[in-house]
Amino acid sequence: MDTLQLAAAAQCLDSQLAQQAIQGISDAPGGIYLHTAKAHLALIAQRAPLGLWQDTAFHKSDALTTWSSPLNQRLAGFRIQRISVPWADRIVRMDCRRVHISKRVDQVSLIAECFGGRGNIALLDAAQRIRWAWRWDSLDGKATPRFLPGVVYVPPEDSLPFAQPLPSAAAWLRRVAPRYRPQHTAEQQAMQEAWLQRADPCAPWWRSSAEADQPVLYPVPLPDWAPMQEILAQQALRFALPAAHPASSAQERTLALQRERLQHRIRNMRQDMARWEDPKVYRTQAFALFALPDTMASDTRISAPDHTSAAGALLTIAVTPGKYLHQQAQWYMQQAQRSQRARREITSRLQEAEKLLERLAGGEPPPPSVDGSATHTSLTSRNPAKKGKPEDATFSQTVIDGFTILWGKNARENDRLTFRTAKSWDLWFHIQDLGGSHVVLRRENSQTPVPEPVLAATARIALQQSQSRAISGEVDWTEIRHVHRKPSGGPGQVTYRHFQSIRVRRDG
Repeated sequence: MDTLQLAAAAQCLDSQLAQQAIQGISDAPGGIYLHTAKAHLALIAQRAPLGLWQDTAFHKSDALTTWSSPLNQRLAGFRIQRISVPWADRIVRMDCRRVHISKRVDQVSLIAECFGGRGNIALLDAAQRIRWAWRWDSLDGKATPRFLPGVVYVPPEDSLPFAQPLPSAAAWLRRVAPRYRPQHTAEQQAMQEAWLQRADPCAPWWRSSAEADQPVLYPVPLPDWAPMQEILAQQALRFALPAAHPASSAQERTLALQRERLQHRIRNMRQDMARWEDPKVYRTQAFALFALPDTMASDTRISAPDHTSAAGALLTIAVTPGKYLHQQAQWYMQQAQRSQRARREITSRLQEAEKLLERLAGGEPPPPSVDGSATHTSLTSRNPAKKGKPEDATFSQTVIDGFTILWGKNARENDRLTFRTAKSWDLWFHIQDLGGSHVVLRRENSQTPVPEPVLAATARIALQQSQSRAISGEVDWTEIRHVHRKPSGGPGQVTYRHFQSIRVRRDG
């Protein structure tokens, strides 16, 4: 379905299913089924383009996968308030509402979007924050988690509200799939006028048998096509079951998971390599500073002749005001040595990882190690805990509303907690721009939602276990997988990205 087809389907289904209670969710190839007492609605995000149909002959299955079961628990009992296509793109929004016996009202929204071969389904709370999300990265791929706790959903930047008047017919036609766009101006205007005259949300659709295997169904007649037959909207909106993908074996799923993790490691190593300058650059800057008189720098940059250049070019070198130039030249020499060691080590690891990825891509199992165990265990468990007492017991910890919070007491404990003990889906907290403990909030898996009071309580621990003596402060938090050791940094020194900040006050 292109945007016009999707908008017409949403308008008709909205009028038919308004106030219907969602009785459950089940799997569909590339999407989900929503079951009400009146209909079985298919919301397909994987197949391009996005699909929104009814299936009158559907028989609900009791089987739920690991990704659809949490959504079934969250949506069951809600009533559909509105089905719409609010943006001029292949994005469907379903607003739902539930009233408790205590008269408390819960509001959620289900977003399904399909951009070419990539699709997403996300559940938003009343504040438009993502509480559950899964994605398909390709048309033939499987659903994978995309959990971004608390992130506010925004549509793509180039998406315009569907109801917003457009400046020209050309802009309006961009909502029409290229294969359906008329070629001549008069026919384009006729198609636009036919759409604007659709007052009835369930107005008849049009069908063309030009493609015998897959008849074209469109909410308005296409002017330059062969004669089209007028059909009822209910007939046009019946869902055709897509072909199910064959289930992969356990070994294939394991190899696919190993390939994904290995590709992630390779990307990180290449990013680390890009952070380091060529050692020759550092040495050239060091020699240029040594050639100058050993005076104290008064600016953040200094110009010096490049003695390695036959043309006598000038170098612009970053320096620290208040430090002597020869002292800073020694620092550049040390950076050259660090860069050389880091690039050599990263290159070696990168070559090993790329060779292993080639084997996995060919369907070969990972090569066995010396003791006979498979080397892929290092990909699935990073630095497993030592035998004996549980490693969590070596850290300070507390439990808040069933969630375990751990923190380190010094730099080495911080490093061990973050990079050995914590799982990639655990949440990591740290005071902003100051030294302090690494605080980790344990989660069962990447789909475990964390209540706002627990997030605030964990951030308060990070503030109290920091060098800050202020009454309140900003605490950054993110998932462990976004935290990395700082290049050339000591134990516990990290860099992190994709983080959020929360301001909290000390207890008492």
